Amino acid sequence: MPTQDRTGPSRFRLGRWVAVAAAAVLSACQIPSADLKEHAPVEPVAATATLVPVRTGYPEQTVQTIPLAGPAAEPEVEFSGLDWFGDVLVLLPQYPDRYGHNLFGLPRRALDKALSDPGKTPIEPFPIPLVNGSDLRSLEGYEGLEAIVFAGSRFYLAVEGRSQDRMLGYLIPGKVLGNLDGLELDLANTILLQPQTSLMNKAYETLVMQDSQVVAIHELAGKETNPERHALLFAAELEAAGTLDVPEVEFRITDATRLDPHGRFWAINFHWPGEKQLPTQADAIRERWGEGDSHKDVAIVERLLEMEIRDGRIELVDRPPVELVLLDEVVARNWEGIVRWADEGVLVVTDRFPTTLLAFVPFPVAE
Repeated sequence: MPTQDRTGPSRFRLGRWVAVAAAAVLSACQIPSADLKEHAPVEPVAATATLVPVRTGYPEQTVQTIPLAGPAAEPEVEFSGLDWFGDVLVLLPQYPDRYGHNLFGLPRRALDKALSDPGKTPIEPFPIPLVNGSDLRSLEGYEGLEAIVFAGSRFYLAVEGRSQDRMLGYLIPGKVLGNLDGLELDLANTILLQPQTSLMNKAYETLVMQDSQVVAIHELAGKETNPERHALLFAAELEAAGTLDVPEVEFRITDATRLDPHGRFWAINFHWPGEKQLPTQADAIRERWGEGDSHKDVAIVERLLEMEIRDGRIELVDRPPVELVLLDEVVARNWEGIVRWADEGVLVVTDRFPTTLLAFVPFPVAE
């Protein structure tokens, strides 16, 4: 998408709060009388003001699904991340061993054709071998792959694990073989990512590159769920390089796009009502921008948040979230992967809930 010049006009129309002040002030008055001392003035009533949140965000966006064929269309593939390698969209399954230790790829031209003619035959991703993928099971408490990011001929994987009553995270480097003929893990240089919360099944689900550094972002950044939230920084060889503060974001952050030249990126912010571990009452983003029609009075959250890395921290861009039109009040689409699609929008993918869905989300058009 086009990046916003902070000194020039924005591509989007920013929302605002409208302060509605209801004030009634009764002036001191006197009842006409020959003897004014018999009638004391009425005490004035203090004025009050109430801030009413008004929907000032973008219209909700309807997703355009891209039908898939072959093994990648099965819910059991459980996609957990996306990234580009050149002109190939790489789809990351949570458990590659279910499909012969393979990831999947789709050429950009096939995606472009599918989007320009939605009625065409489903497209089938090709397999990308993870040549030593069977060695992943040697990791303590291995529970699958959560994110992937490419940096030239190198790549990095975020892996989730569990050890008795605590969660584990792993960051694994690897190299691309040939022209995406395969991917080879460098398990000898695996880094252990310490948990940031005691909640189970919650770990690092987002990887982005900032220049040559790897940024690992935990899926929880809520006020109560992760009060000490921060992202981890690593050099290319995975030497620790510090941390970045992370803004307060309720619910889950499940993946993010690459950074644009201004250090900005889009992240998926998702909530499923069955997620009893996460509080649903306070949501500063909803209070700031309001809700779209399908999100009103519904516990499901499907939205994209724009963030940026600046001054040693990750911050929310002062821009409304992009909410997706929900299917209904019950069924949530668990979006787990996201990449940019030129200047037009993003591609997103679900895990198995409600099924495997690859879709295009357009950016809102300024009015």
